[in-house]
Amino acid sequence: MDEFDAIDDHFASYARLLTEDPAARYDALRSCSFFQPVPDEWLQRISQTAQIKTFHSDVCITTQDDGMKAFYVILYGTAEAYRNGKVVGTIETGDCFGEGIFFTDGTLTTSATVIAEDKIIAAEFSQPVIEALQADPQMMVSMDKALLLALFKKLKGANQKIERLMMR
Repeated sequence: MDEFDAIDDHFASYARLLTEDPAARYDALRSCSFFQPVPDEWLQRISQTAQIKTFHSDVCITTQDDGMKAFYVILYGTAEAYRNGKVVGTIETGDCFGEGIFFTDGTLTTSATVIAEDKIIAAEFSQPVIEALQADPQMMVSMDKALLLALFKKLKGANQKIERLMMR
């Protein structure tokens, strides 16, 4: 077995563990920066609703201007976000994308195409799962804080990019 086969085996084993073991899935979500403001009791429930998805390098996960279908948190790997064919950001382990689904009434579309840079393991929360989370106002207080922090982080990054562009 060469080094690449060992990496593939590790990736597959970790994805299988997250799919089959609720405690491992909870631990992976707990280590993500996105879920830091979510109390343990709520994260326990949220982790039970997560579907574990794997994506290989160069796979398109979302396409710009398509309808929003899910919210993702990367548990392993990195993706690139493209807007109008240009890289606008990198999404790393612990980061999220598709958070606009929490705010849509079904008419909001994705703002970027997201393509796996490396192999990715992500927690996927589909529209029906999001609707179930939104039905619990107490849970959504924690999720709203997590969403606001994630959006603030993205806004801060965008402001820094604008500043760098203006310095040129």
